Amino acid sequence: MNQKPDLAPPGAGLPALERWISSAFLQTLRALLSKDALSRWLRRETEAALALAASLPDSQAGEPVLLPRVTGLEDSSRCWSANMVLQHLVIVATGIRQLAEALADGTAFGRELRIAEVKPEPGAGAEQQGLLRVAVDDYVRLIDSLGDLRIPLRHAHPWFGELDLRGWHALAAMHTMAHRRQLQRIVAQQTTHPAA
Repeated sequence: MNQKPDLAPPGAGLPALERWISSAFLQTLRALLSKDALSRWLRRETEAALALAASLPDSQAGEPVLLPRVTGLEDSSRCWSANMVLQHLVIVATGIRQLAEALADGTAFGRELRIAEVKPEPGAGAEQQGLLRVAVDDYVRLIDSLGDLRIPLRHAHPWFGELDLRGWHALAAMHTMAHRRQLQRIVAQQTTHPAA
């Protein structure tokens, strides 16, 4: 891609209705799915994302692709490469793990979360595949060691407000699903319209 597209700034968020629907979906997942079901879903989505990225040659996996906005993802995220999507998932899985560890220890997580701070770098490479698997394994191991995740401490998400640990775990799976859908579109576009 030769020229940078005109996208909304990181952190601009979702349209109001979509944000409301996403929040309601998140709360439903939190209420209805067990901790283990959420972990299995997160692992399935991660493996699907990794398989999609691995299906591209290295040159294409590193090439940003401009897509129509994917439901659940803000405008600033729609011109990423497959490797950038994986790096973003690494950043988020690592961050949620740190947050989960603090909340599980009964400690407030000491910083405000900002969407702009979890964006990937354009130069993200194939190393992100291994890093994502390690990050998710590490996160799920921590979650497996905890109780049912229904604890009184909460921490605010910029879009979805105050979430307990179970809400954050549901978000980890839902978020990975949204980016797996993004990867499907990236792969489809790279396959049908490869960059010159």
